[in-house]
Order: sequence, then C-alpha cells, then structure tokens
Amino acid sequence: MSTDPRSELYVHEAGPAGASVILFLHGSPTSGRMWQPQLERLTEFHCLAPDLPEHGQSAAVGPFTMADTVARLADLIHRTTPSGRAAIVGLSFGGVVAQAMMIQTPEVVDHVILSGTAARMGKVLLALLKVQLALNKPLMRLLSPDQLGGLMMAQFGIPAEYRSMMGEDMKCVSTDAMVRFIMATYADIVTPTAAPTPVLVIAGQKETPVAKAMARRLRKTIAGAEGAMIPGGGHVWNLQFPDLFADIVRAWVTDKPLPGGLLPL
Repeated sequence: MSTDPRSELYVHEAGPAGASVILFLHGSPTSGRMWQPQLERLTEFHCLAPDLPEHGQSAAVGPFTMADTVARLADLIHRTTPSGRAAIVGLSFGGVVAQAMMIQTPEVVDHVILSGTAARMGKVLLALLKVQLALNKPLMRLLSPDQLGGLMMAQFGIPAEYRSMMGEDMKCVSTDAMVRFIMATYADIVTPTAAPTPVLVIAGQKETPVAKAMARRLRKTIAGAEGAMIPGGGHVWNLQFPDLFADIVRAWVTDKPLPGGLLPL
C-alpha cells in the first residue's frame, strides 16, 4: 500500500482485510521489507509492515521522533483494524518503538513480541556509546551504502540473499539519522513495567552478551512477560529462520503453546 511520501508512512501489506491484524516493526536502518518472509507465511492474518519515518520508502517522512511515530502507528491501527487493536512484533529498533506504544497508546496494543531489542543503558555504557558514535561517524560517511550493508550483514548474521535489500535500505538512511536512531534505541527508551496484554521477549542464542542481558532485563522489568532464546539465532533471525519466526508469532498471538526446542532466556 503506497501513500503520499511526504506525509504518510509506506506500508507493506498482506492478508485478508477483515482478519486479525499483526503490526511488524522493523530494525534500523532496514525497512518493512525485512518482514516479507513472515507476510508470505502468516496468510491468515492481516499483516502490516510499515517503513518507519526516515527509513525505506518513508525516508521523506520526518524527522523521526518517537511521539510522532507512535501516533502514526496508532492511527494506522485505527484505520485498518475493526477492533482498533493489533498484535505488535518489534525487532531491535522496532522493539523500542513497540515499548513506546505499550506506554503511550496501550489501547491499540494486543499481544506483543519483542525480539533482540534494547533496555535503557546505564550512564557509563551510554557515555561509551556516544564516544564510539563520534569516532565512527566519519567512517560511516566514507563507506558506501553497499559496504555498510555488508558490514551489518556480517555483524548480524543476515543471509547473503538479502544483500541487495540491505544496500538499498542503507541508501535511504542518512548518517545523521542513523546516529539519532541508535541514540533513541539506547538513551531515550522507557521500558514499561506493566503490560495490558501478553508479552514475549526473545533473543537469539548468537546475540552479543549485552543484547542477551538486555533481553533478560526486559523480561524481568515487564511484569508477567515470558522469555525464550532461539537456538543458533542471530540478531535478525526472522531472515535466518523464517518458518520458526512465523510459527512463534502465530502461536503467541493466538494463545497457543510455543514451538518446541526453544531455550530458556
């Protein structure tokens, strides 16, 4: 579903219009295209995967602010969902946006899955992150989008067939915007302590120790949240194991048991 690129989010959409809605929120600097394998598998749901502000085909929508993004997503849910509520699946940066939705617009949030996403950093780690970003910013400007995409693929274990997608998505995000998204992920995040609906926190087994520690902190902070670890999974494991990811989403949003073989978080 395309929209006015100056004012509305571009939305990748699949499934019957009258079905239960699942809203997929992508990581940064990718786009809603990263959810295509899930849109192809979860055909019984009405799946929405928007390109968030300053990403993908929503690159002209911005500048990004969390409040504006949450308001846009809540409006999208109201316009496309008979019940006015949607299950939310957020990966990485998308999980940060999902947490903001749980706090700012809980009335539109149904079941939630947070995968490989962040909790707020402590002051020391945040100071180190700011130094690292300042040092890396000139290098980020020197590298081409394809080179940056290749580095991200190696870091996050993204399958080789998605290289062109990564390069194209990288071209849509400026270096300054990327730094803002990183800071929004680790500095400005507010984690809900309660949730009106079931929350599942997931991390890949091959995530960094910091990422797994943050996932455990989220599970403990959000009252009633459950947790699981994906055997052999990296950061963007929905592209590594698309069938398993779809099976987990389907089970969670329909209150069915999760697939076997998952590890404790």
